[in-house]
Amino acid sequence: MRIAILGAGALGCYYGAKLACAGEHVAFILRSAYEPVRKNGLMVESVGGDMHIKAPEIYRTTQECGTVDLVIVCWKAISNHLLNENLPPLLHADTRIITLQNGMGNAEALSAFVAPERIHIGLCFVCCMMDSPGSIHHLEGGDIQFAPYFNTPEGYRQAEQYAELFARAGIKTLAFAEAEKILWCKLSWNIPFNGLCLAHGGISVRQLFQIPGEAERARHIMNEVCAVAQKRGYPLPLDIVHSQMERTSLMGDFIPSSAVDYLKGRPVEYDAIWGIPLQRAHEAGVPVPYWEQLSQDIQARLQKI
Repeated sequence: MRIAILGAGALGCYYGAKLACAGEHVAFILRSAYEPVRKNGLMVESVGGDMHIKAPEIYRTTQECGTVDLVIVCWKAISNHLLNENLPPLLHADTRIITLQNGMGNAEALSAFVAPERIHIGLCFVCCMMDSPGSIHHLEGGDIQFAPYFNTPEGYRQAEQYAELFARAGIKTLAFAEAEKILWCKLSWNIPFNGLCLAHGGISVRQLFQIPGEAERARHIMNEVCAVAQKRGYPLPLDIVHSQMERTSLMGDFIPSSAVDYLKGRPVEYDAIWGIPLQRAHEAGVPVPYWEQLSQDIQARLQKI
């Protein structure tokens, strides 16, 4: 199976490298990192063991890459307007797609190009960053949960196959039948912690926990997200708030992705992570005052760019 990583930034390079080191045929679509990777290879410094792929298969464009059997979309949701130009050259009649993107609305965007039953959502829980073009630093995590965009028996079986594919690469995986459930699972972390670090101007998790009251504020927001998921019919694990708080308290100087984007003056995935999920909270009729205040704080912060 030929696999293309579309949006080979920190996350895409990390998972692509894991798959390539496990013997999978992986093509990386690179932008600014193309020349450094061509000269030096792809380097991943990881808590799970470093990787150096001396001559990965790399392309500047999807047209150069050509058709593949599986596209793994790893770029930010704010780049989905580029799908029209970049996705079709990768597709043949049976190409399947996994989106590893944050937030909601990504599978819907992809369904304009392939049948919905060929789309799967992968929710990854990982801390990694690109220290310099072609050099990735993996700090923590890496687990992925897979679910079909359309909940069918065949879709679930395909999710199990994707879980097996990534498990062979040394990644802890699980397959689920309901995509919205795993979306809420990741949003239960992303909405409060990505949001609060962004709202405070791009701070680290360690700095956030040092601000009086902010850890408790994160807990309130997380409880609201869980309440929305439950109301929509997707109850999350009973210990998720406690486990997320404990896990996050150990992340140290990690700066979440949206806070990094803000610091670098790049567009932030507001709609995918906060806007669309908040609309669904309102549709469900669940009171979310802490979440609403956070959204206002984020929007105020983004207006300062």
